[in-house]
This record gives sequence, structure tokens and C-alpha cells, in this order.
Amino acid sequence: MLKTIQAILRVDRSLWINKALLYTCVEMISSVAPYALLYGVIYSLFHASIGLEWIVLWTIGLIAFFVLQLVFSMLAQMHVQNEGSHSIQQLRLRLGEHLRKLPMGFFKKRNQGDISQALLTNVDEVELVVTHILPQMIGSIVLCVLNGVLLVWIDWRLALVVLISVPLALPLLFWSQKVMRKRSRIRHESFMTASGHLQEYIENIQLLKAYQVTGAKFKRLDQALARFRDGSIRVEALASPILYLYAATIEICFIVLLLAGNYLLLEGQLEVSVFVIVLIISLQFFKAFRSVGTYMGQLRFMVHAGERIKDVLEEMPLAEPEQQIVPLNNSITFDHVHFGYGNKSILKDVSFHVPERGLVALVGPSGSGKSTILSLIVRFWDVNQGSVQIGNIDITDISSDELLSRISFVFQDVQLFNDTVIENILMGNRNASFEQVVEAAQLAQCHSFIEKLPHGYDTIVGTGGIHLSGGEKQRLSIARAFLKEAPILLLDEVTASLDSENEKLVQRAISKLAQKKTVVVIAHRLKTIQSADNIIVLRDGGIEEQGTHQKLVNGQGLYQHLWQEQQTAGGWKVK
Repeated sequence: MLKTIQAILRVDRSLWINKALLYTCVEMISSVAPYALLYGVIYSLFHASIGLEWIVLWTIGLIAFFVLQLVFSMLAQMHVQNEGSHSIQQLRLRLGEHLRKLPMGFFKKRNQGDISQALLTNVDEVELVVTHILPQMIGSIVLCVLNGVLLVWIDWRLALVVLISVPLALPLLFWSQKVMRKRSRIRHESFMTASGHLQEYIENIQLLKAYQVTGAKFKRLDQALARFRDGSIRVEALASPILYLYAATIEICFIVLLLAGNYLLLEGQLEVSVFVIVLIISLQFFKAFRSVGTYMGQLRFMVHAGERIKDVLEEMPLAEPEQQIVPLNNSITFDHVHFGYGNKSILKDVSFHVPERGLVALVGPSGSGKSTILSLIVRFWDVNQGSVQIGNIDITDISSDELLSRISFVFQDVQLFNDTVIENILMGNRNASFEQVVEAAQLAQCHSFIEKLPHGYDTIVGTGGIHLSGGEKQRLSIARAFLKEAPILLLDEVTASLDSENEKLVQRAISKLAQKKTVVVIAHRLKTIQSADNIIVLRDGGIEEQGTHQKLVNGQGLYQHLWQEQQTAGGWKVK
């Protein structure tokens, strides 16, 4: 666990960890030293021959050490909290930046619950380890060592009875750790699965309520929670008896200490004052020893949190070019591109060219590879074979920041944050002024409806824009693209699910947005792309045909078939 924490936090041991250990050690020494002085005070009380001045001096010493302990306890706590919290903050930022650079394949193979758990719950658990559990466990170990040394100095015979608890109890502690190592991993994985299904349940509650699949009827969540419950019970059932035996061993050693001390007292081989101070110190020793077991148990449960974070950080990001090249124009070229997920082929030998400021439309049945082409242009994935080029430069030779600065992407499923309207539009350009935001909103045909919202541009749109209609959300995303002013525009079926009124407004906004840009659009309604410079028809990941609307509609291919279907569907009505 310590190596994992050091790796994910990138901690230099010579810095704050060693300093925190120093403070902790001084604090523990300050907490043990008073017992040596207390021994003198108690001894004096049982021997009237020692003068009052010695008792006064020892009492002053006790107070001084208590103050010293308080000071170093505060220093250690403040240092660990400040530096630990700073390291955790940097870890969160590093995780966020690392996730930004990962290929979309990473997110495809992991559900959102797993990723959010790594960013939130797992990081919180590591923070708890760094700022509380680890310092307290180290402090307890140091306290055991110092109390043991002090006991040996006072009376080695009774110290032996106390210290024998270590070789008797430690094997039990290690045994419990071994049992928990395997079972806690299973428990942790079942917890992550249950958390993911719970998030899925909340996100889809509208659908589940509509079909009356709530509560225990949602089998995926119900079964995941049952597995987590069973895993937790199994861990407790296996580890708890061993830990109780560990605690009982310590208690038995204290009872043996009482018996041994009384025997030595009766035999006249031990003074009462010595026995009293040994009992006081041994209580502190056993308390700290029990705490070590508690902290190690907590540490074992949390070790998987560090491992999950480490797994995310070890995922390979998309490679950045060593020598970055800036394209001289904004044309787009696909040169014999092959792409797939694992063994599943998505695109097969796709080649086409979009001239600068040209408009190319992608059409085809669902699953033909249209959205994948847009994703490859923005390098959400790297191609398996061939190349994608911007300005005749392979995009793998262009830095991610340079590439993304050239592209605006308007998705069919609009992504909005649970924030104000203005903050969502500012995602396009964080440095834009309010006047520029309003201008972008006007161009996107959304200024009028924003003005009617309760707080205008400061209105909270809700998670995913839940307080807005589909057309309103789409126009906000177009305003975002206007604000970015990128020379390349990618449109993913932005009018597919809109009513006629919203479609008209969105089309008007897109027409303005697309002026003087290189545009690639996925079209669901073929009537919207009749003016495209080139229409690429895809089927099963390959190019079936391409050309202008007039050429394709006069042919006998897939496009002509799709066009006829839509013309027929246009006259459909409910009888």
C-alpha cells in the first residue's frame, strides 16, 4: 500500500513524509517521557525521605513534556493535513488531465461508475489513508516501541510479560490480513459494481418508472447489492474471529501481568510504586498495540482504492508527437483507413478527401461507421491502418491541443453541465466576453429563448440540460461552436430528433455556422444535404458510393433507395 501511495502521489520521501515522521516521533517521545517522570513522582510518594523540591521539579517536567507533546501533535497534524491535502488535490488534477488524454477505447471498456468511483470514492479513501490512518498507525507503532523500552528500563521481568504479547498476537494479525487480502478485493469489486448499477438506476429512473421496473424489480441493481452484502458478511465472518482472538491475546497478557506483579509483590521482589507505574505504561502499550491492528485492518480495506487509481494512471494515453507540425490548411483526408474495436472491424479501407471550406455529408444505415469517422477526425481513437490527415499532415503528428483547437464538434446527444447557460456556452471559449457570448447565442438562434428563462444567461440548465427542450439544448451547443470559431466543423445528426420548428431554427443556425468552414456532417434527413459538395454513402464500414445528390439520386444504389424510403415516409400518417 505504501509503495502504491508513493507511486500515485509521486511523493518524494525526503520531503513531507519524512518531516511528518519526525514530528510524529517527537510527539510520541514527548508522550512517553512523562511516564518516566511520573515514575519518579510515584516513587517519591512511597518514599517520604525524598524532599518536596524533587516532586516539584518532576511535576514541572511533566507539564513541560505535556506542552511539548501538544505542540508537536499540532505540528504533525497540520503538516500531514496541509501536505496530504495538497498531494490529493494534485492527484485529482492529474487524474482529470490523464483521462482527457486517454483514447475513447478506455471509456468504452469501462463504465462511468468505475471511472467516477476512481475519481471520487477511491481518491477520498487514499486521502483518508494519507492524512489519518497512516500517521496514526505509525504513531501507534512508535508508541509501542518507546513504551516497551521504558518498561524494560523500569523492570525487565514485567516488561517481558508485556512484550511477549507481540510474538503471540502479531501472527494472528498477519493471518487476518491474509484472509482479508483476497476477500476484501472481491468485496471491493462488488461494491464498485453496485455503485455503477446504482448510478445507472438514477440516470435512467424516468425510463424505469415508465415501465414499472423500480426497486427490487431492477434485477441488475438488486443482484449487485445482494453480492455486495454477501461479500461484506463473508469478509467479516472470516476476519472478525481472528481479530477478536488478536484482541483477546492482548487482554490475556495484561491479566498475566497482573498475576505476575502480584506474585512478585507477595514475594517481596517488587515495590508497589514500580508495579503501579508498570501497570499505567502497559495500559498505554496495549492500547497502542490494539490500535495497530485496527489501522492495519482499515488499510487492507483501502489498498484496492490505491490500486484502482494506479490502474487508471497506468493506462497509456494517445501518443503525442515529438516534433509537432502545424497544418497550413484545414482540408481533411482519409487515406485507406481501417479501424475496429478488438476483433470487431468498424471501418474497412475508407478513403475520401474534404477540401478546405468544403461540405461533405456522411449517410448510411445505423452501424455503418458514420460516427466513427467523426471520432477519428478528432482523434478519440487512433486508426489501426492508414491515416487521417488535416492539411495533408497525419493527425498523429499534430499535438492534441493544436488539433482540437481547429475543430468544433456538435453532437446529436448534446452534453450540457449542471451549470448556468453562460458557463455552458463558454465551454467553447473560456476567455470570451459576455458580449461575445450574446453574439454567439444570437447567431445560434437561442438568444430569444435564453432571455425568457427565469434568470436569463445565469439560469441553471440542470444535469444534461434537463430543464431545456431538445431544440434549445441543440442551439446552445451550436452557440458554443460559434464561440470557438474553429475552421473545421463536425455535425453528428444534429436535427435527427427535432420537431419541424426546432429543425428550421437549428438549420438556420448551422447554415451561418458552416460558412467559410470545412464541414463534415452526418445526415439522417437527406433533404438537408442536397447542396453538399460530396455525399459519401457508407455500408458495413465501407464506402458504397459517393457523389453529389443529383448524381446519387439518379443512380440505382443505396442512396437512391434511402431517398425513396424517406419520400414515402414523408406522407405517412396515423389512420
